This record gives sequence, structure tokens and C-alpha cells, in this order.
Amino acid sequence: MKTVSLTQTNQSEIISEAVAVLRRGGSIVYPTDTVYGLGVNPFDDFAVRRLFRIKKRSPDKAVALIVKSITMAKKLAYIDAAKEEDLRNLWPGAVSVVLHKRGIVPKEVSAGTDTVSLRMPDNRFCINLIRAFNSPITSTSANISGENHTNDPGMIAERFSKEAYKPDLIIDAGVLEPRMASTVLDLTKEKAKVTRIGPVKPGELAKILEM
Repeated sequence: MKTVSLTQTNQSEIISEAVAVLRRGGSIVYPTDTVYGLGVNPFDDFAVRRLFRIKKRSPDKAVALIVKSITMAKKLAYIDAAKEEDLRNLWPGAVSVVLHKRGIVPKEVSAGTDTVSLRMPDNRFCINLIRAFNSPITSTSANISGENHTNDPGMIAERFSKEAYKPDLIIDAGVLEPRMASTVLDLTKEKAKVTRIGPVKPGELAKILEM
């Protein structure tokens, strides 16, 4: 497990290192606009299995993905004109959207369901990372399942250092402002439904989407 410090001047270097880790099936801890995320290549079965081991997470729980654009999201999920308009109003931002997945999404990521949770973060580093990797990456909080997350990368490193399975690379962007994990909005039914309360509250979503 290696920790690297992200600064205003070394973003390209850090992204190159992170992409190399992802391409060889490794895992990274990276900053987002909400909490630190744990990222792997969702199309690498070995990497996804290792993610579940690192988090001590049950494989029957799906893993969200972050994307760089609605165009990328359309390759992963069925998005009609109405849903695309919703996404344009919600993204980039702290809202993960559950949609019916396309066949390209591995069953290990979707926990065998026909849906996938996607988000376009409001974070330049994340977008540049996805752009450089040219693929979505997993986005689950960088913690052990059932434990509270922390936005302090030093504490994340300390916690995982005690475990047999740990991330390969921790990207330290400093202590993030206290924020909740993303709001989760299910758009697979006729009526949109908030399934997890997060930074964007149901009342705000209702105004955005006229729910």
C-alpha cells in the first residue's frame, strides 16, 4: 500500500500512476466531491473480487460506478430522452442514479440484478482520472463495510494497514470537508424514488425533477 500526495502541480503524474494501478488490476483510494472512494476497473473480475475482500463487503451488494459524461453512462445503462434530461439536471453532482443496466455491466458489479448505479462527480480530478483511464471506475466509500467512513486519508491508510487485503494506492488530497455519501435516486420505476439520503435532499431533488 502506497500513499501519494495530490497537489495543484502533480495531478497529471498522479493520474498516470493511478491509471497504471487500475490497468494491472489494482485498487486505488481517491478523492471525490463527497467522500474518498475505493476504485477498481469494473470490467476486471479479479479486481472486483479483490475490492469486496478489501471492504469485507458481501458480494450480494452492488457497487456504484462513476462516469465522465452522460455519453459514457449511455454505454452502461438504458437512458431515454426523459432520463437524459434528468441526468443533465442532476450531474455533475452528489447524486447516484439507479438505472436499468446494459449487458456490458458485469454481474459482479450489479450483484446479479438488472440495474446499475451511476454518478458523474463534480470533481475535476475524478473526471480527468476517468478520462485518462477511458473507462468508468467503481465508486464505493473507502472503508470497511459497516464502519463509518472518514474523509481523512491518513486515518484511511491506518485502518487498512491492519488488514490482509488493502488498497494498492492511496491518493492523499488532504482532509476533505465533512460530507455524506451521495444521494441515491432510483429511476427504474415510473416514479423516481430516493433510496439513500445524502447531500442532495429529497426536497431539492423534487424541485430539480418535479417529482
